[in-house]
Amino acid sequence: MLPTCLDQNLGVLARVPLASGFLSGKYTEQARFSSTDVRAVWVNDEERRGFIEQARQIKDSEVPEGVPMAQWALTWCLRHRAVSCVIPGCKSVEQVESNAGAADLPSVSEDHPQAAE
Repeated sequence: MLPTCLDQNLGVLARVPLASGFLSGKYTEQARFSSTDVRAVWVNDEERRGFIEQARQIKDSEVPEGVPMAQWALTWCLRHRAVSCVIPGCKSVEQVESNAGAADLPSVSEDHPQAAE
């Protein structure tokens, strides 16, 4: 068996934990990205719709009622015992404050696969 990060005393930095904003829960099927947005270059319409649908399924099946999806996604990353730090992007003071709130959320449900990590 290969050694894990923890066996090697290494930590994981979770970069782009909101999947370039798709796990923020704010995008709908009608979402489009401006030509200056990097996602306009690397996400075609089919991929965009797929990412949005996956995020919707996660929100519907995993995110507790009343919990912002972005906070839940950050908490999910923080729950993994190998993760030392989560690095979300922020464009406003409100996003910084909301992201910081993830540290106060209870961890993911005990029956979720991430809970066993």
